[in-house]
Parts: sequence; C-alpha cells; structure tokens
Amino acid sequence: LEMVHMSQRLPSNRKRRHSYRSKEMEDPDDNVLVSETLDMLEDSDLMFEEDETDALTLTDLLGFLDEVDVPNALRKRTKIWGEKIKHHRQRIETRLKGAHEHLKNIKNGLQRRGKAMRKVIRDASNRTARRIITGDSNKKVREYIKEPPVAKLIDCVSFTLGVILLVSAEFVSLTAPQHFWIFYITTAWAMIFTRIALWWGGNFKYFLFDFCYFGNLVFTLVLLLAPTNTAFLQVCFVWANGPIGLAMITWRNSLVFHSLEKVTSFYIHGAPPLAMMLIRWFVKDTPMCDQGGCVLSWFNWWVLSISGYLFWQVLQLVLTEIIGKTEIQTKGLQTSCRWIATHPKMPVHSISLKISRYFGIMGKEEKYDHTTWKTKVIFISFQAVYTMLTLLPCKILFESFWANMVYLFVLYIYCVWNGARYYIHVFAERYTLQFRGVDSKSQSQAEPAETKEMMLKNGELKLPHDDKKPKAHSATSSDNPLPSGRPNGTSQSDAETTSDAQKKVQ
Repeated sequence: LEMVHMSQRLPSNRKRRHSYRSKEMEDPDDNVLVSETLDMLEDSDLMFEEDETDALTLTDLLGFLDEVDVPNALRKRTKIWGEKIKHHRQRIETRLKGAHEHLKNIKNGLQRRGKAMRKVIRDASNRTARRIITGDSNKKVREYIKEPPVAKLIDCVSFTLGVILLVSAEFVSLTAPQHFWIFYITTAWAMIFTRIALWWGGNFKYFLFDFCYFGNLVFTLVLLLAPTNTAFLQVCFVWANGPIGLAMITWRNSLVFHSLEKVTSFYIHGAPPLAMMLIRWFVKDTPMCDQGGCVLSWFNWWVLSISGYLFWQVLQLVLTEIIGKTEIQTKGLQTSCRWIATHPKMPVHSISLKISRYFGIMGKEEKYDHTTWKTKVIFISFQAVYTMLTLLPCKILFESFWANMVYLFVLYIYCVWNGARYYIHVFAERYTLQFRGVDSKSQSQAEPAETKEMMLKNGELKLPHDDKKPKAHSATSSDNPLPSGRPNGTSQSDAETTSDAQKKVQ
C-alpha cells in the first residue's frame, strides 16, 4: 500500500462487502471464506487514502495478507492454486521444449539432406566435366594435365599466349596509353581466375590472399569506381611501384613463356607498375595530380598506404589463423609464412634469420618453426619493415619521369635474365638429356647385333632354316639372353668368348 492512514476507513467498504456477498459462489466453502474475510477486513484498523478507488487490486490483497490473519482454508486454497499454476507452467514449458527440439531435429535433417544433395550434384557435375575434358569420369583433371602429352600441349599454349600477351601489352602501351588500364584489368584477372581454378583445391590455396592479389583487387576497384580520386590513385602508384613491384626481386620472378605459373606471377607483379606509370606520365591531365601540382603528399605516401597495408595484414591473419586454421593444420596447406620458413635458400629467410639471431630474438642454432607465433611475429614484423622500405623510393619515382623509367627497366631486365638462366641452365640441360637418351638407345640397339653375330659364329644360335622349331632362348630373358655356364660341346676358348659376349650384352 502506498500510504496507510489511521484517521479514515476504506471508502465504500460496506458497499464492496455487500456486492461481494450478493454474488453466489459455486463452491459453498468459497462463500464462507469470502464472508469471513470481508468481516475481518471490516473490523480491521487498516486505513486508506480518501482518493483510493473502489477496485481492490492484487497489490492491496497482498498487503492485507501480510497484515491480516487469513484463514487456513484460504491459505490452503491459495497453495493449491499456486501448485496448479506451477504444474501447468511446467507442462507448457515441457511442450515448448519438445517442440523446439523437434524443430531443431527437422532443421538438422534438412541441412543433412541439403548437404547430401549438394554433394550428389557436385559429384555429378565433376564426373561430367572429367568425362568431357579427360574422357574418363574417374580421372581427375589435375592428374590429367600432368600427363606428358597434355603437359606439353599446355606448355605450347602457354608459350604462345605469353608471347602474344607481351606483344599486345607493348602495342597498347605505345598506341593507346590512356586505355592501357582496361587491357591490364582484363588480362590480369583472366590470369588470376585461372590461378584460382588451379590453386583453390590444392596446397597453395591461401597464397591467393597475399598482398599482391589484394593490391590488384584494390587497383581494379579504384580504376573502375574512383578513376578521378587523386588520393586513391597515388596510393595505387605507391603500392604498385613499392612492395608489389619489388616483389619480383623478392620472389625471383622469371619470364618463362611456356610456364603458365611463371608468366602469371610475372604479370600480376609487373603489369601494375606499368599501368600506373602510363597513367602518371602519358595521360593528359592525369587524375594523379591535383590543382596543387604533381606532388606525392606525405599523407597519401605514408598514412594511407600503410593503413591499407595494415588492413590487409589483419584480414590475412583472420583468414589464416582463425577461419582457416583447422584446414591448414589438418591438410598441411601452404601459406607465405610456412613457405618462407621451410625454404632456407630464399633471401627473405636467410636475411631475417641473421637479423633475428643478431638481436638475440633467435638462438644461434635455432631455426624457424612455422607453427609457433614467434616465427609468425618475426615474419609479420619483417614484412612490415620491408614494406616501409619499399615505400621510400616512391616519391622520387612519382616526381621524376626518368627515375620511373629506369626503375621499371631494371625490374623487367631482372625477370628476363632469370628467364634466360632458366632456359639455358635448366631447360637446355633437360633438352640435351633427351638427345643423350636417344644416343644411348641407338648404341644399345647396335650392341646386340654384334653379339648375335658372335653367337652365330660359335654355334650357340641357329638360323631359322637350320631347325623348323628354333630355340629362341635369346628372347626368354632380356637381362641375360645368353645361357649361363659352359654350353655342351664347346671348347675352353669358345666358353671364354661366350663369357665376353655376356659381359658385353650386360
């Protein structure tokens, strides 16, 4: 009760009592209880405010129950009602829980059926694609393209397309430099989608989240959606000529035309610097320059460029260490950190390890372990420092035409030189081994002819007309065509000649 006054009784108390008593209760016990309760309330000393309404609320009743000695029958009846309410509530909760579990089971069953149906459709489409490409629905495409005839065909196609791509890029850059960005987007993403198709189901799936692919995605979005935004274009110029362009040296890219992998790696690192250079120097009223002049601002050079790089670094850690962590560990998939940590001959591996040992971060005999956060933090820090170092020459490249030309010339010559070394030292050696194999085969074919003449001379091999059923013991075993030991009816000299012939054949 909000207020209790001792000076005035509850208004209309008798009227309320009379209204309650005038009602006939279904249960006689209820009539007795109500009468006793009303008499008790009438004789009680509880007082209310004058403006209290005639309606008796639940709050009033609860207050009365605390102050008034309610009969035991009413307390018993209230307890029974409470138990019934509790029982009904429990029954409703049980039914709701059962309905929830039933709906959950239905949902899980639908998900399982949908997953099984998607698997059936995927397997059927894969078998159809395999039948069309390989001629056998059970042979995988990845295994089919590794077979010598198919691999040679792919190499020939890659060589042809690589030369055509190089000549086409030269033609577009010389005749229409202002439209080269369209050629770049078309060809680069054709190669990237091809690489996604080849790598997504293999061990190099998470290489597709490296900074070079992220940079090409940003270049494409900026050139398509914000081609006149000076700040974004300057950041693209810095990224293309900084970390992505110098990655050709870091990852030892080589211009090997017959290798689709090498041509793709070269193009996704080498095409962006060329596209940004043409926009900067060969487009009239270039959008890279604002009204203040063609100057690379410090904010765009450092703040925006490093902020975008940090955003990519956080995104890559989320993908490799949270979302795909289980898949990488169970399937042994490769990442950039794991690849560098397990290849000591790479310059990044050796240089970072020497620096870490010099500052005491790594022990003198300690090696990289790609599963530990220590190695991951070292590579993340080293890559961040490397990125900031590659940003240093970008201001000179942006403001000097000849510096930009010489810079691109050095990068492309380095890749061409690596390709030449591959063709001379690797490919040519394999080509020479093919001819050596042919020479050794012809020599092995000549030696059995001489041996056969010697066997005919010694009487160990009969001509076909000497016997209608000749003993072709020379064809019984390719490893030892001559009989072992001394043949019957031969002299000591004949036996020695036979043993010499055996040695020669072997």
